[in-house]
Amino acid sequence: MHFQLAHHSLKGSRPTNQDRIAYAERDNGVLMVLADGLGGYDGGALAAEILTQSIVRAFQSVRQPVIDKPSAFLALAIMQAHNAILKSGRAHVPPISPRTTCVVCLVQRGYAYWAHVGDSRLYHFHDTNLLQRTFDHSTTEQMHLDGLLSEDEMRLHPEKGHLLKCVGGPRKPTISLGGETALNSGDTLLLCSDGLWQALRPNELARFLAFDSLDEGVEEMLLTAEGKMKKACDNLSAIGLRWEEDLTSELPLQTVKVKETSQDALWNDACRKSVDQRRRPADLVTPSHGKGKPLDVAIQELEDFVKQFEPKRGRDR
Repeated sequence: MHFQLAHHSLKGSRPTNQDRIAYAERDNGVLMVLADGLGGYDGGALAAEILTQSIVRAFQSVRQPVIDKPSAFLALAIMQAHNAILKSGRAHVPPISPRTTCVVCLVQRGYAYWAHVGDSRLYHFHDTNLLQRTFDHSTTEQMHLDGLLSEDEMRLHPEKGHLLKCVGGPRKPTISLGGETALNSGDTLLLCSDGLWQALRPNELARFLAFDSLDEGVEEMLLTAEGKMKKACDNLSAIGLRWEEDLTSELPLQTVKVKETSQDALWNDACRKSVDQRRRPADLVTPSHGKGKPLDVAIQELEDFVKQFEPKRGRDR
């Protein structure tokens, strides 16, 4: 694979930086993770750190050379991170409720797959043209989709920080998934925290992403945003990937587009596939959606259940 990868993070005018970014590479893929810990709850930085490290470990532990169910993998990895954040919060003295947003992107075989919770975003550009972006789980995004706010009004609205979903906290996350996206030479994927997209419009982001050196462009982008926001500057973080290969000839892995998923939805999908393929062993008991069970037990059952239908690809690499 031929690509440029760049990442930078600044604390802005905040006393600490609660953003976290991470990435990992292997022969057939690269994973990018960005998390923005929620400052209104104790342990925001802790939640962001746990999430990034947990998802990277999940990626590194995959034994197959290709992840056959990319969107399911991303959703399960976020759920694992949610579980780890809950455990850490309960173990704290006194107990705390760490929470974070996240956006995660997997690139393999010339395709990109992404998932997010909250208002950390992914932008997909071709050269300087914006092709798509994720939709925030926020009050202002919902108002925008309802036609009540413009993009610029979203950035300035007093409720811009009111989130509808996050990782951590008492509710299991509902995760938004991007479609399987074939990459072409000149495509750039940008993952960023809200501190950056609230400071710079998409056309301004695109100008920096057009630098010959993506690393220089991303660094200059954050410094410009910091200078523009001055004392109102939030933490600023971004990780970007510029694809430098032609459109892939590999066939897609996912034929069905799923916009959102949750723990229960993945269970239901696994159950349907097991019946359709007639591969379910007689003694396999369908999980009961985790009702009345601790979340860590429920997620482990989900992982074990889905693994029953993972194809084996020969020897590990």
